[in-house]
Amino acid sequence: MDIHWDDLGEVSEKQRESIEARLRRLTAQHDDVLSIRIAGHASQHHRHGGREVHITAEAKGRRIAASRGAADLAQALHDALDVFSRELRRSRARQSARPVPRAAGPALLGVVDRVDREGGYGFVLTDDGTSVYFHRNAVSGGLSFEGLEVGQRIALNVEAGEEGPQATVIAPAAPDAPSP
Repeated sequence: MDIHWDDLGEVSEKQRESIEARLRRLTAQHDDVLSIRIAGHASQHHRHGGREVHITAEAKGRRIAASRGAADLAQALHDALDVFSRELRRSRARQSARPVPRAAGPALLGVVDRVDREGGYGFVLTDDGTSVYFHRNAVSGGLSFEGLEVGQRIALNVEAGEEGPQATVIAPAAPDAPSP
């Protein structure tokens, strides 16, 4: 993670090391923060005091920002770090609360039409009458290529292959799947 300082020349080396150590502790258990920029300037708001500090982090898929003003730079920097820490925690909590997209299950139903055990491939006849090629590596979900039987009900995902439709997944059909 990169940390960049802008217009904060009056921050001592000891203060920078302390702030960078705090930021590294915040990001140590995560790999989401790519870079942090800390910038300071004279405040334009009379209520905030004489200095403002802005902290902006580029994180995977989002930007996290915090800023605070105070009469002196050290206080503005301390306050901005506190706000940044809270915003980072909130952002991570929102990210972890998002549902993880799940791959859709097999979309089609069919029956095993032929199996060439020596060649490592076979064909499925889908419910709409299409003959679909499959390779042994497409068999999953507790099925084994060697255990497939002609007429066995299965579920499958299909994509365009070099010579026609090809199954990318062959899995057991759900127990309540309709018969052809």
